[in-house]
This record gives sequence, C-alpha cells and structure tokens, in this order.
Amino acid sequence: MDREEIKNKLIEYFKQQTPPPDNPYKRPKIQMGNLYSLFRDSLRDVPGYQHDETYSIIREIVQEFINNGFLYPGLPGDKNSGYPWLSITEYGKEAFQQEDWLPYDPEGYVKALKERVPDIDDITLAYIGESVTAYNRRHLLSATLTLGVASENLMLLLIEAYLTWIKDAMRKSTFEKKIKDRFIYTQYKEFKQELVNDVKDLPKELQGDWETYLDGVFNFIRLNRNSAGHPTGKQLNAKVVYANLQIFSEYANYIFQLIKHFS
Repeated sequence: MDREEIKNKLIEYFKQQTPPPDNPYKRPKIQMGNLYSLFRDSLRDVPGYQHDETYSIIREIVQEFINNGFLYPGLPGDKNSGYPWLSITEYGKEAFQQEDWLPYDPEGYVKALKERVPDIDDITLAYIGESVTAYNRRHLLSATLTLGVASENLMLLLIEAYLTWIKDAMRKSTFEKKIKDRFIYTQYKEFKQELVNDVKDLPKELQGDWETYLDGVFNFIRLNRNSAGHPTGKQLNAKVVYANLQIFSEYANYIFQLIKHFS
C-alpha cells in the first residue's frame, strides 16, 4: 500500500470513531495497536521486513494529524494516559466528518490540484500550498493572504495571455497602457471591460461561467485578502476559508482553460 492509501484508510477509521450526534459523550479508546490491525490483512502476504515500513508510515501520518490538531496523545478524563493512546480533538471531529478531506491535507490538496490543472504554474502552487498548510494550523490570516496571492497570480497570467491574444495593434496598445504598472484590481477592471467584447468568441463551454469565476470567485477571494491584510481586527471565518480552498481548484481550472484559449 502506498502512503495515500494508508492515509485514506486511517481517515476512514477516525471518521468512524467520531462520536455520533445522538451520543456525543461516547469516548472511543484508540491506541496505535488499533491502527496497525487495520492493515493486518493487506500485510498477510507481504514479507515481514516490509511491515515496519508500513508501520512507520502509519506513525508519520498520526504525527501529522497531531501536528495539525486532529489528534492528541492520551485519553480524555485520564490525566495519566499518553501515547500510544490517542484521542480525537474537537477540531478533528469536525475535520474527519467532512466529505471533502483535501483542504485538511496539504500534500493531497496540491497533488489533486496538479492533476486537475496540469498546466498550473509553480508560483501559484507555492502560495496555495502555504495557504492549505496555514489553514490546517488555524492560521486563518496567513491562509487568506496566501490564497489571495495565488488567485492574484492566476489573474495576472490570464491578463498577460489576453494581451498577447489581441490582434488589433491600436486596441492592444490602448489596453496595455490602461493596465501597465497598475494595481491588480485596476488591471482586472480594465480586463473585464475589454473581455466583454470577446465573450461571444469564447468556446461555448467557457461563455456561461466567466462572470461567476471572475467577478464572483476572484473578487470574493480578493476582498477577503484585503480584509486580512489590514489591521481591522476583523475575525475571519474558518468556514469561509475552507469554502475558498474548495472552489479554488475549479477556479484555477477555468482560468487555465481561458489562458489556453488565448494562447
């Protein structure tokens, strides 16, 4: 079994151990032995020396879950207990029950994003990776800022591709002057006003969603980034950051479809 398969099996196990709504005081007793036993059947025909490799990966993933605040060593109500006993934190109870686990898995999130958008650039990946990691540590300001930078970079790449695509020399020169050395919002506003003239020439599958992704997603992420980037004291909502991370893959995919068209 590879690391991803092992991790998915552990996630499913911890999901099942989360107390149900009708019995919130249920306290499952989890220890490392329980986790090792999950893989007993899959290791039956594997040479013994390879068992340790699987167990090491299990321990690494458990440590990752502890670092991210999903688990803690010991049992609730027993101050003398510790490792190898494990308990699920309140944050972990929320995370393990989510249908979309990826925002809680930085490595898996970036991998899935690269599979969804093969042409995505390294700069965007660097910032979105930082954003997912920060979100998992509940550093919501940092997560929002880096998510905003990733989104901004996508928009700059799109505007650059669009500028190159314009064939009319006068129109191209005029548009270039309007966006040169301007802040991202000014560039976006000029781009949107110009793009309106070309929407009818986009592939049909791209025509219907351009306002949703550009006006909707880009502006929502931008406004949240601006809020996080100024000392307003405003508390960020973790559910909003989570939702932004969920939609980012679709948003990035749409942007790169446009870039491919303009290229």
